[in-house]
Amino acid sequence: MSSRRKIIFITAVILQAVILFSMIAKQELLLKNGTKVMLKCIPVDPRSLFSGDYVRLNYGISEIRKGETEAEHKKFDEFSEGDTIYVALVKNNEDRFYSIADYAKTADELKKKYRVILKGTVDDAYYALRITYGLETYFVPQNEGREIETKMAEVSAEVSVDEDGRSALSKLFIAGKEVKFY
Repeated sequence: MSSRRKIIFITAVILQAVILFSMIAKQELLLKNGTKVMLKCIPVDPRSLFSGDYVRLNYGISEIRKGETEAEHKKFDEFSEGDTIYVALVKNNEDRFYSIADYAKTADELKKKYRVILKGTVDDAYYALRITYGLETYFVPQNEGREIETKMAEVSAEVSVDEDGRSALSKLFIAGKEVKFY
C-alpha cells in the first residue's frame, strides 16, 4: 500500500471515529445538562420478536385534542401528518408531572413564554394530533418487559430536554421508584 493510500485510509478511520464519538457525546451532554421533566405514561400493548425486550411508552402529552373555539380549530388545522411540532410543557401544581400548555410550528414563539419546549412529529392529525417524540420505546434486559407492561398504569419517565427541544429518556419509574436493571 502506498503512503498516500495509507494516509487516506487512516484519515477515513479517524473521521469515522470522530463522528461516532460526537454522536455519543451529544446524547450524553443532553442527558447530563438537559432540563429534567417527569411524564406520566399511559398503557399500550406492543410486542416485537425482532427488537428484543422493550416496553412501548405512551405519554399523556402524546395527544392534543381539537379545541372548541374557532381559533383553536384554526391552530389545530395548521398541522398535517409528518409535520414537526413544538410543545410547551408546564409542571402541574397537583403532582410532579408536566403537561401541555401550548403548541406551535416553531419553537421561537413558545420560547418567549415557556421554559420547557419539546420537539415532536405529528403522526396523525384527524380527530387529535398524535405526536411522537422519539421517547416511545425503552429497551430492557431480557424477560423484564412484560413485568413493566403489567404495571404500566404506575409507570412514569424522566426525560432530559435541551433548549432546542431535543429530548432523551433519562430514567423509568414504577410507582415512584426508579427501575434499575443491574
